[in-house]
Parts: sequence; C-alpha cells; structure tokens
Amino acid sequence: RKSLYMSTANDREAGSPAQTEQFLSYRTSRRGLLAGGLAVVAGASVPAFSLDARARAYPRLSYPDARLWHLDTRPTVEGFASGPNGRIYYRTYGRRDRTPVLVLHGGPAGGELYMRPYAGLSSDRQVVTYDQSGCGRSESPKDLSRYTLSRYVEEVEAVRSHLGFEKVVLVGHSWGSFLAPAYTSAFPHRVSALVLAGGARRWQDYAVAAEHWLKEMGPAAVATVRHAEASGRTDSPAYGRLLGEYYARHLCRLTPMPPWVIKAGEIEGSNPVYKYLNGPSEFQFTGAFADIDVTAQLRSITSPILVTCGEYDEAPAFIGKGVVEVAKDARLHIFPGLSHCSHIEDPVRVMAATSAFLRDHA
Repeated sequence: RKSLYMSTANDREAGSPAQTEQFLSYRTSRRGLLAGGLAVVAGASVPAFSLDARARAYPRLSYPDARLWHLDTRPTVEGFASGPNGRIYYRTYGRRDRTPVLVLHGGPAGGELYMRPYAGLSSDRQVVTYDQSGCGRSESPKDLSRYTLSRYVEEVEAVRSHLGFEKVVLVGHSWGSFLAPAYTSAFPHRVSALVLAGGARRWQDYAVAAEHWLKEMGPAAVATVRHAEASGRTDSPAYGRLLGEYYARHLCRLTPMPPWVIKAGEIEGSNPVYKYLNGPSEFQFTGAFADIDVTAQLRSITSPILVTCGEYDEAPAFIGKGVVEVAKDARLHIFPGLSHCSHIEDPVRVMAATSAFLRDHA
C-alpha cells in the first residue's frame, strides 16, 4: 500500500521487465487487463495487431509537474465517517472559505487516491476526497449485494453530514458522474453545483464510446476483440495488449504511464466489487450497474452543471453532449489532447476550468 502513496523521480521511468511480466500474468478482470496492458505500454512491447494510420498518429503526452497530483500533500484532516456499509475513510484539504467540494471517485471501487489532483481546488475552499465502500481504507463487506446505487448515495450523505457541511459542490469522475446526480436528485437542497468529468447518462454509453474508439483502431483490432469475446479468451495476450493500447489512448495518455497509475489499476483489478458492478472487460459492461441510467435525475436538477471530457476520453464529447442536452443548466468543456483521466494528464488545465466554473456558481 505504501508505494501507492509515494511520488518520486522514478515516476518518470518506464516499468522494468520484471514488472511487465508480473502485470501481464494478471488478467482476471477489466482492470486486471488494464494492469497487464499498461505494463505492455510501459515496457514498449509491440501489439499483436496492426493499427490504421490515424490511430498510429495519436500523440502521446509528457508528464505534468508531479506535485500537482498531490499524492504526498498532507490532508488538513483525515478520519472516518459511519456509512451504510461501514466506516468511510476521508481526507480534507484547505479551509472553509467557500462552498466545499466533495469528490466522488470512479471505478467503481477506484479509490480516492487518483482523484487527489482535485486538492488543487483547495486554495479558496475545502476539498474532500474519500474511499467509497469496497475499496481503499473504507470497509469492504463481502456480501456484494450491499454495493448498490442507493447505498452509495447514502454514503455521500453520511460524509456530508459527518463533516457538517450545509451545502457541497459535487465533483464526480466516471462512475462518480452517475453518483453525483443520483445524490443531487435525492438531496437537492444540499448541492450548489456539479462537475461531471468523463461522465455519461447511461452505463451503456461507455460501451457505445468503446465501440467508436475500437473501430478507429482498425479492423484487426475489432477482429481481435470479437474473437476473444466469442471464444471466451479474454485472457489472451493479444486481447490484453489491445486493451493496453486502448487505455494508453483513452484512459491516461501520459508516456510512460506513471507507475502509481499502473499500481492503482492492479489493485482495482483484484477487487471483486469492481468486477461485480462493471463487468469483465472494457467492451463487456455486464455487471450489476449495466442498466444504470441517470437521465431522469439529470432532468430534475436545477443546480448548474459543468460537464468535462478529454478529446480522446472513454466518454468523449458526443457522450458528454448527451448529458448536457437533458439537464436544465449545463455546459460542456472539452480538453483538447486529453483523455479520461484529464485531471492526471494536465492538472493545470483541468483545475483552471473547474475553478472558473466554481467561482461563478459556488
């Protein structure tokens, strides 16, 4: 666990051959494949499929200042709140000068660590990150039926109440962008504004976007996925390499992939909560959340909403526009050159756009 919370100069170096072999041997779920696939990218292995000219032309990104990830920034306060699935670990940053920000991580079961760049918003307001139940330092009941949207909504309320916030701004990333409107619909008087990053209206919108990006990777990539899933060989090296390339373009485009991001992927991949809620792969969203649709909740929200996405996001602009179209007061901000984890790729741009929105609305 300690290595997850460290940021060193070695973050700029690619994974070792031993690390690559270790990650490639671990392919039990979407994020297990992610761990193996990202290690392939870090180790500069050659995929077992050809890419069309446009796909090969995708530019890679260089590292931002690692201090902006706030991996080592000491929280102002950290502790535990009591929720429906047990204790919830949280961290706070900054002072209560303005409406506080409550950060909802993705995954599901992705943990608060990768959302720490949003601590950059704490110059004029308090920012809270927390581990949802089933991951990180929060409790993880073994009964998977306890991981439901309604219980996760109750957790948000438990954290807000524990910290004594009258109102909050919700920043939800990926799965968190579903949780945010679900909570707001249930507790509208508690939310001043929402920021939905890499979000969608329906869980299956991610499958639609994945199909879009897969086709852009070329017919050989499509054939690799179709064959692996039809034959049940989603543990094959070819499928793992393809997912690695997919994530290197659409999840986090830093080159090389930061070791702490790879490690986080490995931890999430070993978590049964993720596989239960999402499904087995990037192209098979068949878990318990498969039918989630927050269109009705979005339509009911009167608070202002900022929808953000990267140009190459797993939930790209055409998905983000679907969110904006059904909400009463929403706008879309696209980050050119970035992908799903825009806040990790370029914290400066993402925090600037988010801060500008919050200054006007919260």
